Amino acid sequence: MKKLPLGIQTFSQIIEEDYLYVDKTKYLYEIVKKGKSYFLSRPRRFGKSLIVSTLKEIFKGNKKLFEGLYIYDKWNWNEKYPVIHLDLSKVINKNVELLEARLIKVIEGIALSFSINLNNIDSQGMLDELITKLYDSFNQKVVILIDEYDTPLIDNMEDNEVFDTNREFLNSFYKVLKSNDEYLKFIFLTGVSKFSNVSIFSGLNSPRDISLSKDFVTICGYTQNELEKYFKDYIKLIANEESITYDEALNDIKCWYDGYSWNGKDNVYNPYSTLSMFLDEEFGSYWFQTGTTTFLMEKLKKNNNLIPIINPNPHNKIDLMNFEIGNTDMIPLLFQTGYLTIKSVEKYDREKNYILSFPNKEVKDSFGKYLLNAYTNYSNGELNSLKRTILKQIHSLDNEGLNKSFEILLSQIPYQLHIPQESYYHSLYIAWLFAHGFNIRGEESISDGRIDATLEEKDTVVIAEFKHSTEKEENGKIIKAKSLPTLLDEAINQIYEKKYYKNYYNKNKIILLGVAVSNKKIANRIELLKKD
Repeated sequence: MKKLPLGIQTFSQIIEEDYLYVDKTKYLYEIVKKGKSYFLSRPRRFGKSLIVSTLKEIFKGNKKLFEGLYIYDKWNWNEKYPVIHLDLSKVINKNVELLEARLIKVIEGIALSFSINLNNIDSQGMLDELITKLYDSFNQKVVILIDEYDTPLIDNMEDNEVFDTNREFLNSFYKVLKSNDEYLKFIFLTGVSKFSNVSIFSGLNSPRDISLSKDFVTICGYTQNELEKYFKDYIKLIANEESITYDEALNDIKCWYDGYSWNGKDNVYNPYSTLSMFLDEEFGSYWFQTGTTTFLMEKLKKNNNLIPIINPNPHNKIDLMNFEIGNTDMIPLLFQTGYLTIKSVEKYDREKNYILSFPNKEVKDSFGKYLLNAYTNYSNGELNSLKRTILKQIHSLDNEGLNKSFEILLSQIPYQLHIPQESYYHSLYIAWLFAHGFNIRGEESISDGRIDATLEEKDTVVIAEFKHSTEKEENGKIIKAKSLPTLLDEAINQIYEKKYYKNYYNKNKIILLGVAVSNKKIANRIELLKKD
């Protein structure tokens, strides 16, 4: 069994130290053969840096490293190119001065490795000078590899001033690539987001965005065939550790870590979580724990309608792949950062529209807890305990117990977060149920109206209706809030009157759940459907 390369992003180290390498060189050969300039977007910890490192060794002509791999007998190893490799994930970027200073050091280091002296003193001028001098020295065009090009922007999305100054700086820096096009053999950039008004994505030499290209959807991550080919012995170890069969282990691994897709057809496993699971020999939320950002949490706290997040509307390619700091639509951000993925593709007037969903158990379960963390002060341990409790209460029709659970829930919300609007409490309630593993079809349209939420689990369906009332003033008169019993009657009666249950008659158990909030007090009513 070869060693697992968790955390190793350098291709030469993986090969020379005999780590397991999943051969992706076929994709890289096709990329270089078909074009000159590319951009690839993938979530963090998905293997982008390893792709860049592999390209570097290909262009340097290090044939020995590729023995036994797809590209070995297809590449002209006699042609060697000077490579400028910039990894912006390692560059300090808390302000534009530090960003500039660090880039200067990096470019100076690259120049020194080629025994080139630079006369310019700013990073833009130094990069320009380095390209032309490499071209003159080697009589060969230059290869540009930029990993995580957008890190100075992604890391500062909570600070508009730093974000804007870093973007302005990068605009100038990347313009060097345009002006030196005649000296460049190949350009490859990776990142999380595609910021449309960064100069690299405008002009005649705009890189081809292959993020959703059908030819390269599995360039990062592990396909089902790759998992079973390269990790067979590790799958056996998991099966032994969990006391299950090999096929059962395969199914569990698939449930936890598969499901990422960039075309709605071909899926890949999350490489970071898969490797971590094999190393620890246990299932866990590995990627989610390392990738969740403060910026995302703050955005969620300000969002009082979770339905479009849990059940996103279809998005076209332009909307899905571009994200700007002032954009109120969180779906592109959640997709680009790996919390949502493409489940299917629909066409309208020849334009593709992408249907999104959570990729797998790791992300869906963790995101549910994460939503509640955004609204409350619960720890993950407390949430796990509450999850088990509330599931029992719903299935056993324990009205009293469920009411107590929600009273505890409201008590854990910081006072300043209480918002006297139905949408806030509705989102809080949806987050609570979503965290408990139910499939939510929020605002589901039927012939007689819209269901607030339907939550399915095996042979059981829970049909939920939410009502909210608060004291308010209209035309100088104080209108008192409706009572909780009145609101609960309205909720249950609406389910019956609109026949929200008619599409679920095949279920063995249909539970009606009314939820009412009045003046920051909450109540539930659970009952079985009274079938005709």
